[in-house]
Amino acid sequence: MAYVTIRDVAQRAGISVSTVSRALNGRGRISPETKKSVERAVEELNYIPDSRAQAMRSSKTKTVGLLVPDIRNGYFADLAYAIQDTLFKAGYCTFIGTSSESVSLQDSFITSILSQHIDGAIIVPQGEYSDALHLLNTRKLPVVFVDRTAQGVEGVPLVDSDPMPGIREALNDIKDHGFAKVGYVSGPILDSPSLQGREYAFRDLAARIFGEEHVFVESTSFNQASCASVLKRMRQSGVDALIFGYSPDAIRAISLLTYAGEQVGKDVSIVSFDDLEIFRLISPQISVISQQVQEIGRRGAELFLDMVDGKRQSQSQRVETIYIPRASVGQAR
Repeated sequence: MAYVTIRDVAQRAGISVSTVSRALNGRGRISPETKKSVERAVEELNYIPDSRAQAMRSSKTKTVGLLVPDIRNGYFADLAYAIQDTLFKAGYCTFIGTSSESVSLQDSFITSILSQHIDGAIIVPQGEYSDALHLLNTRKLPVVFVDRTAQGVEGVPLVDSDPMPGIREALNDIKDHGFAKVGYVSGPILDSPSLQGREYAFRDLAARIFGEEHVFVESTSFNQASCASVLKRMRQSGVDALIFGYSPDAIRAISLLTYAGEQVGKDVSIVSFDDLEIFRLISPQISVISQQVQEIGRRGAELFLDMVDGKRQSQSQRVETIYIPRASVGQAR
């Protein structure tokens, strides 16, 4: 049979459905013989209790909606894994969706999970107010934002990274290697408060460490051509040391530089946000500003669990970034 029901268990055990229900839920007076009959029938039929029926009897379903922009992105894959793993250890099932950096897809997912009897949601929002985010917030369900916030949505705690410590250490390392100029490629910042925050931190720190006249900043869109044009302008300005605030841009830049015959770590020095596996596998390995994604995911999930249990007020948290130097930062020529 495709699905085993509680009626099947009752029939196998030769007792009523209500008696099976009491035995499974530990309610009422059940004889040891009857309990053993139910357990034997459950084992023989491989019966799994219906979570929907349990939800009707309880205020909690042990299910959580999790939305990330792109599960193919190594950073968000690691984030989703850390959140799901923490929730699973607490007995929760996670419904995972991707928004593809689209507000409409984000809102479709939120509308869908609201039609389920979920306990709440953990979301990487698209950086702006939307009707679905407002609706989710008004349901008074526990909601946590991770990695970035949504402008205009109040009362939702955020767990993200503080870019200042990692950027400061990266800039000092670049200067210690003899570079007089530094460039920053901030990525598609228009709809991303987190990318905007990284750029502001870089501008402030780099101006103090290198002087404003030696600092170059440009943004990109989501395509290779945009990254190529930015990279070309940086190189024409005499910038040989670059920090990328958006890791997909760093991956594109490495490909473009290799195709042009320039060697990372010798002709151009590179630092990127996010300690992706690819940055540890290629040669030379890429210096990174790690957001400690596992820690962000773990804290976001634990904050959500505390909110579900009503243990504490919802409070935003920041995880300090750390700089990991590798061979992609070489000596200035």
